[in-house]
Formats: sequence, C-alpha cells, structure tokens
Amino acid sequence: MRQTILIFGGLSIALLLLFELSKYSILASSGQSLREVFVVVSGILFVAIGFLINRFFYKPPGIASANPNLSQGQSQLSNQEHKVLILMADGKSNLEIAEALFIAESTVKSHVSNILSKLNARRRTEAVRIGRDLEII
Repeated sequence: MRQTILIFGGLSIALLLLFELSKYSILASSGQSLREVFVVVSGILFVAIGFLINRFFYKPPGIASANPNLSQGQSQLSNQEHKVLILMADGKSNLEIAEALFIAESTVKSHVSNILSKLNARRRTEAVRIGRDLEII
C-alpha cells in the first residue's frame, strides 16, 4: 500500500512540475490548440508510465501473484498447491477452489493435505499463516 501511495504521489508531483514547465515552453506560448495537444500528450505519457510501473513493480494479490520459483525454493510446494494455498488465504472453500482452478474437489482435498504436510501445519489457517511468514502468498 505504501509503495502505491509513493508511486502515485511521485507521478502527481512530476505532473505538476510538467505543467509548470509548460508555462515557459515554446509550445505553450504559441497558441491554445498546441497547449491542449501538450496536455493530452503528457496525459497519455503519464498513463503509459503508470501502466509500466504497475506491471514491473506491483504484485497484485491472488493467483496472478503466484511465484512458482519462490514457492518451490522455500516450501517445496508445487505450482498447483501454491495456487490452492493462495485461494485458501482468500477464504475460499474446497468447492470454490475447485471451481476456480477447474479441478475436482477431491483433487483440492489432496492438495490441501499435501500443503498441510509440507508446511507442517495442522489446519488451513495455520498453513496460510506459515505461507505469509514465508512470503509465498
């Protein structure tokens, strides 16, 4: 959350500085239509920068943030078990996990059992806590 606030705060400061700079530029003094073009181009530029920053620096929660190398390196979870653990952390039931991953509910139960075993946990909540401690979810 702090990272997101800092990124958007920095972009806002850069945008304000860019508009202040436009007062002194040749484009701004030559006419109203060029000023509008400048504003549109700078807006598109900042949207593109925002997308790039989001893509490379922000990891959204959920399956999209699954990092198979990290999960295998620290906890020996398979990719599918890692996805199940992430959905468990979201509070999903076995049936909901099965529907989300397009697998049978019995397969989810097997994955949950393997997760509990590999993380030395007795319950799902404990497995989620250990996963967060290991920073794999």
